[in-house]
Amino acid sequence: MYSNLLARYIRPARRQEVSGSSEARRLVRSVCGLCNGGCGLLVALDARGKLAGIYGDPDNPWNKGHICPKPMETAQILNSPARVLYPLKKERGHFRRLSWEEAMDLIAGRWEQARETYGNAAVAAIISKIGGSHSKFIHGIFAELTGLNSYGTSPICYESERRARISLFGSAATPNPLADVMEARLLLLAGNNLAQTKAGQFHWVQEARRRGTKVIVIDVRQTDTARQADQFIPIRPGTDAALGLALLHIIITRELYDREFVAGFTRGFAGLAVAVREYTPERAEAITGIPAATIEQLAGDLANRKPGLFYPGRGLATASNGTGALLAFEALMAILGNIGQPGGGIISHIVDYGKVQGLIPPELVSKPEKKRDAQEFYEAMLGGEIKVLYVAGNPAVTWPASRQMRAALEKLDLVISHTLLMDDTATCADIVLPATHWLEEASAQASVNRVLQWREAVLEPPGEAKSAAEFFRLLARRLHLPAEYFPPDPASSWELEREFTPSIKGITIAALRSSAGGISYPFPAGQEPRRRLYEDKSFPTPSGKVELEQMDAKILAARYPYFQDVLQAPGNSREKVTDYPFLLSTAKVAYHYHTQCQYSSWARDLQEPCLEINADLAAALGIRPGEELIVETAYGAITLPARPVAGLPPNCVFTQPYYGQAVFGREPANSLFPALTDPVGGGFMHKNLQCRISRALPGRGGK
Repeated sequence: MYSNLLARYIRPARRQEVSGSSEARRLVRSVCGLCNGGCGLLVALDARGKLAGIYGDPDNPWNKGHICPKPMETAQILNSPARVLYPLKKERGHFRRLSWEEAMDLIAGRWEQARETYGNAAVAAIISKIGGSHSKFIHGIFAELTGLNSYGTSPICYESERRARISLFGSAATPNPLADVMEARLLLLAGNNLAQTKAGQFHWVQEARRRGTKVIVIDVRQTDTARQADQFIPIRPGTDAALGLALLHIIITRELYDREFVAGFTRGFAGLAVAVREYTPERAEAITGIPAATIEQLAGDLANRKPGLFYPGRGLATASNGTGALLAFEALMAILGNIGQPGGGIISHIVDYGKVQGLIPPELVSKPEKKRDAQEFYEAMLGGEIKVLYVAGNPAVTWPASRQMRAALEKLDLVISHTLLMDDTATCADIVLPATHWLEEASAQASVNRVLQWREAVLEPPGEAKSAAEFFRLLARRLHLPAEYFPPDPASSWELEREFTPSIKGITIAALRSSAGGISYPFPAGQEPRRRLYEDKSFPTPSGKVELEQMDAKILAARYPYFQDVLQAPGNSREKVTDYPFLLSTAKVAYHYHTQCQYSSWARDLQEPCLEINADLAAALGIRPGEELIVETAYGAITLPARPVAGLPPNCVFTQPYYGQAVFGREPANSLFPALTDPVGGGFMHKNLQCRISRALPGRGGK
C-alpha cells in the first residue's frame, strides 16, 4: 500500500508541494544523519513543532531533492512505543525508572571500580550509533583521557577497506567526491548496489551515464544498480580478487599503465608485477567464471577510458578475500594514473576528515592497556576480562554471532545501552539510557561528496533523552577529568575540534552555518578548500608515494594483492561442501538502515525478513514463495520465508541483516555468522558463508 509513496523515492519538484501540505506549518532545512550520503532535507513541522514529514530538498546541490525511503520513515520511528524516554534500571528481570543523577552515579562508581581493580582494559564501548560530530568528538576526548577501548562501525562495515587503503595511500578516506563521476569517462562499481544503498545520491551515476560515462557493474547478482549500467559482469562469489589480479596482469604485461605516475609516485611496482604474473585472463576465467575475452575488454576500457573511477561497496569490503580484492583494484587505479585528478580515482563510503592533534598534553593521555581487535573483543567479554560496556548501537543484531553476543552481554558486570529504542541489545542491558535522534542534536555532517554540512537541531528531545556527548560529559565530571576538554554544545565543540585538526582548520562554525551545500575538505588554515585528495601527488605514507608493496604488518598482513579461495575463508572449509553446499550472504535494502527502520510500519510492510533463493532452483525443489525454510550454517540455524528471485546464482542464498527478536521475534541473520575476522583485513565477513537449506518442520529451526 505504500509502494507509490516510497518505492519511487520522492523528489518534490517545487518546495510549494511540501509547504502546501495541510499538516505542515513550517519547513526547516536539514541534512540526513543516517548514512553518509549527506542528502539535504526539508523537515516539515506542525503547529506544535512536531515532525509532520520529511522530503528531499530540491535546492541542495548534492541530492537535488532525491532521497531514499529511510528518512521518510523517521516520524514513525520517533513516535514508536519502543522509544526510550527515561533512564531505566533492570531489577529481577524488569526495568524500573530512575533519574539521570542516580543512573550516572551508579555508572561512574562501577566504571571507576572496574578500572581501579582490573585496569582500563576492563572497560569498553561499542559506538556504532553514537550520534553527530559533538558526540564523536567528546567521546574521543574521553577515550584519550581514560584509555577507553572503543569499537565503531568499522569491524562490521569497512575495516578491511580501511586497512587496505591506508596501506596503499596512507589514509582510508574517500579520495574523490561522488560528484566526480560527472568528469569521469568510466565508473567501475564492484559489490556496490548504489541504487539501493545510496538512493538519494544515485542520480549522479544516472546523469553521468546520460552524458557518456560508461558504467560497469561487477556483482554476484544482477542488482538494481546493475540493471541501470552499460555493462553488468556477473562473477562467482568471493573471486573479485582474482579478477583484479588478472586486470593488473594485463595492464602491466602490455605496458598500459601510466609510466610517469608509476615511476614518480609509486613504490614496489616491480614486486607487484611479479605477484600478478601468474594471473592470466584464462586463469581468472577458471576462478571467476568471467570469460577471458570479457576480462580483456574490461582491461582495455580501463586503460583507454581515462579518467576513471572505482567505487567498491560492502559486497566487496565484507566478503571473504575482500581485502585482497580492494588491494588489487585500488592498486590498479593507481598504476593507471587515475589518482588525484578530476574524474579519476576512488570513491568510498569512508568520509573521515582527519584526527585531532595536540589537544591533550602527552602527560594526560592514557593509552589502552590492551588493544584488542574485534574478534579478541568477543573473547575478552566471554572470558571475563571486560567488566563494563557502554553501547550506542544494537550489536545483538548487527554484529556476528548474535547468540554469542547476547551471552557476552549477560555475562558482564554492567552493560549500559544508550539507545533511541528498546531494541535487542537494550533488553540485555543493566542500565538503559534515552538517546537523542539526529534531528534532535546539531552536528557537522560529512558526506560521500567530501563536503561538511551543518545540521541544526530541528526537534526538541522528548522525555529525558540526552546525546552521547552529554553522557560522556556527565561521566567525565564524576571521574574528575579536566572540564576544559569537554565543550558544552555542538558549536563550541566544532570550534575546538577544528582548531586542533589541520584538515578542517579553515572551516569555521559561522562558515558552515552560512554555506549552501556545505564546504569541501580538506581545508587547511590559510588555504582554499580542496574537492579531492592527492591532487599534488603527495601521499601520507612512509615513502610519500603509493605503497604498492605493503611493509607494515601492523596495518595489513599481506605484502601484495592476493587471492584466497572462498572455501579457505574463516568459517568455511572444503570438508563442509557436501553438508553445506550453498553460500549465504546478507544484503542491504533501501528501506532499512542498521536496525532502527524496522520500527517503521512502512519499512516492515515493504521489506520483511526473507531468504532469497534462485527461482529455478526453488521451482525444481518445489519451494513456494513464503514457505518457511531453515537456513543453517556451522554456527546456527534460523527460519525464514522463501523468496524465489530470478537470476540469482544457483549456489547462493541471500538474506537481510536488520531483523531481530525485539520487533520480528526472529533470531538475527547475523547469528549464522561466526565472530571471526579476516586475518589480513581485520573486519568481520558477512558474505559467502557455507550453509544448507531445508523445509521447516514443526519444532525445528530457530526463529
